[in-house]
Amino acid sequence: MQPQTKEPRTNLVYPENDHLLRMTLMGGQARVLMCRATRLTQQAADIHQASDVATTAMGRMLSAGAMLSCLMDLPQGSLTATAAGDGVGGRITVVASGGDLKIAVANPQAELPLRADGRQDVAAFVGKGQLSVVKDLGKGEPSIGISDMRSGELGEDFARYFTTSEQTPSLVALGCLNQAGTVLSAGGILIQAMPGCTNQVIEQLEIREPFFSNISREIYDRSLRQLADAWFEGLEPVIVGEYPLRLHCNCAARMERALLALPRADLEELASSGEDTVMTCHFCRSAYSFTPAHIRSLLQGADFEDAK
Repeated sequence: MQPQTKEPRTNLVYPENDHLLRMTLMGGQARVLMCRATRLTQQAADIHQASDVATTAMGRMLSAGAMLSCLMDLPQGSLTATAAGDGVGGRITVVASGGDLKIAVANPQAELPLRADGRQDVAAFVGKGQLSVVKDLGKGEPSIGISDMRSGELGEDFARYFTTSEQTPSLVALGCLNQAGTVLSAGGILIQAMPGCTNQVIEQLEIREPFFSNISREIYDRSLRQLADAWFEGLEPVIVGEYPLRLHCNCAARMERALLALPRADLEELASSGEDTVMTCHFCRSAYSFTPAHIRSLLQGADFEDAK
């Protein structure tokens, strides 16, 4: 069973596909990542039947996950970022591999009133807690970085993660403009000064910081390239990569592996129950049915023995 999704709001969103730009400034003194994640955020919101505040949080997490994954420079690797806060939304997990992303939220339908300034109260939805980033490079043990979340706004929290866990001071801005179930824009920007970056370049980036503070409105009606040209004029921006982004879940094989991870006695009980075993993916909400005969074949197969 596949999740129901709405038709894309092509007449409301900027006519540019979700993607990520990677660029350098001043001959490599700084690097910049910018992404548009509007359509995939809408897909995620529809799949999880998310409230508006949950959608805003998901748009920010998806944008952060896309940019973090790009920094790995390994298409076969994967990254898992988890915001485990004490807000009403509960744990939020985004998984990124190349340009493929998926997201799960513990309580996606939790609602909150707007803040006094009319914005979604993401800080109350996410809360304070820990932000963890797991990088699986496809070989050896995954690396794990952890930092405290002190705001719950996510942009500030990811900036803190880079500073404390990766020792790379960074400017991070994340945004999602949405209302009444419709995502108008979502995206983010990550700027990092590289070793040898001059004070003059750092000062110029600091001067431009107000441009990024409301990034969801900035990307609402302009392309990423237009914004890059405007924001970094005089800093010699050079685009070194452009990558498509999409919401994609590879849960079919993962569900069978999850069954194989159960103790043999539990699988034998499921096989003898006479009823199908139904498992639902937390990321895409797809449901998979495993018949008793299928489970018996897993018990008899080499894959189960290997998993043990």
